[in-house]
Amino acid sequence: MGKIKGLFLDLVGTIVQGKNLIPYDGAVESFNRLRDDFKICIITNNTTEKVEGLKEKLEEKGFILKDVILLTPLLILKNILKEKEGKVFFIGSEAVKETIIESGKEISEEGEIVVIGLDFELNYRKLTIATKLLLNGAEFIGLHNNRLFQRENGVVEPSVGPILSFLQFATGRKPFIIGKPEWNFYAAGLNMLQLNPDETIVVGDDPISEVRAPKRLGIKTIFLRCGKYKELPKSIISDFVFDSFKDIDWDKIKNI
Repeated sequence: MGKIKGLFLDLVGTIVQGKNLIPYDGAVESFNRLRDDFKICIITNNTTEKVEGLKEKLEEKGFILKDVILLTPLLILKNILKEKEGKVFFIGSEAVKETIIESGKEISEEGEIVVIGLDFELNYRKLTIATKLLLNGAEFIGLHNNRLFQRENGVVEPSVGPILSFLQFATGRKPFIIGKPEWNFYAAGLNMLQLNPDETIVVGDDPISEVRAPKRLGIKTIFLRCGKYKELPKSIISDFVFDSFKDIDWDKIKNI
């Protein structure tokens, strides 16, 4: 076995096509074979489903997840909130709400902590409450800072980043980001894999979250053209580029 011992695998746009988690052609077979050669950590900025639900759905699609780590911002959020005092106001999904409650925190429109995730029912009232709380000094947490996400039908829509940008512009406050592309997210994954940065490689379709960010941390990268970005910007260079997950030359990757 070569120097690379662990894989960070992005989820949507890499091994599945959208939030319906339909696998790309050949992705299930390729993934299941890799379990014998690498430690695997699936990384996703999904904030609309909890880890347990995602695992169950992926297993239903045929992915074998025994000994595979699934890392999401909600997993980290739960641990962060357990260490903090105060009530929480959130913009996000039912999964975000459940995570906050499981952390032992009360949800309130007078919260001392503001948590922002993807919210398909986002409205001006929610933004106004968050703005008021942030102007009054509430802690500002963003579950991630992605610009876009991909729907089941391939349509690309605004993600959490634009919501954070609205609130940051309105309040002059900068959020603490939990998910990709932040160092803390990848550090948590490295700790769970028990590997060093130079022993891992990230496979993903996002030039910022899965190429530029990990390369700055000493993690090698594989960019796939099958997701929401079809080409890398000229300013971002990946170690490898392939059309899809099933096209990756794993014999080459093992021995780099």
